Amino acid sequence: MTLYRFMSLNILTDGLYNYGDSRFHLRAEAINEMIRATKPDVIGVQELTDAMKPYLFDILKKYQLCGESRGSLFNDEYSAVLFRNDRFRLLDSDTYWLSKTPGRKSKHLLSQFPRITTYVHLYDEENQKDFTFFNTHLDHNLKPVRNAQAEILSSLIKEHAEGEFIAVTGDFNAPISALPPVLLEENHLKDTVDPAIGSTLRGKIGSLIQKNLPIDHILISEHMNLNSLEKLDSKYAGYYPSDHFPLLAVVSD
Repeated sequence: MTLYRFMSLNILTDGLYNYGDSRFHLRAEAINEMIRATKPDVIGVQELTDAMKPYLFDILKKYQLCGESRGSLFNDEYSAVLFRNDRFRLLDSDTYWLSKTPGRKSKHLLSQFPRITTYVHLYDEENQKDFTFFNTHLDHNLKPVRNAQAEILSSLIKEHAEGEFIAVTGDFNAPISALPPVLLEENHLKDTVDPAIGSTLRGKIGSLIQKNLPIDHILISEHMNLNSLEKLDSKYAGYYPSDHFPLLAVVSD
């Protein structure tokens, strides 16, 4: 049995919320401490910007970062994948836009920002196995836009998945039940996140809007086993890492 520790982390952009305890230079050590404590193998991180990278120096010494930024003029963010460079070897990686032209920088007409997915095809040097890991962040405003992006994501997963299994992390900005079923069904995926864990947002208003359901998810191939799922709702180094609660799934084959 091979164990994998997968994390989904909406890191909270430094562009819009740079005040009080939300300031990234204060939260950075919380993020570093959380990673040291939980030791994820692969991390899907949303809302990362170039300005935040220097604060994550310790993490980036141990994890390789893959992915392009979304190419927005304002608040240019990554939906990047980070993986342990002492365990995995990169076989392939790319970033696609969740639009009618996924291969070039673009956006859905009604989406406020371009939305993207980054994937990595990894070889596990410890266990001689390979798998594909996707990370994404869907539109936060309009359900039809979000659904269209989810369907494009589904097609991209089907097109680029390689290896023994698939994992998908992301801030979907919706409970999985509110997204098109094609995402799970066509790719033979299941959600590791039980609605009973409650909201993955720290804010009361956002949680109320989402009916206290999780909007962050870690999806895995149906044949994989879920050993544990944890919502990381504690402070680290005196601060919450983000306005979302990170998720950590331990899965096995």
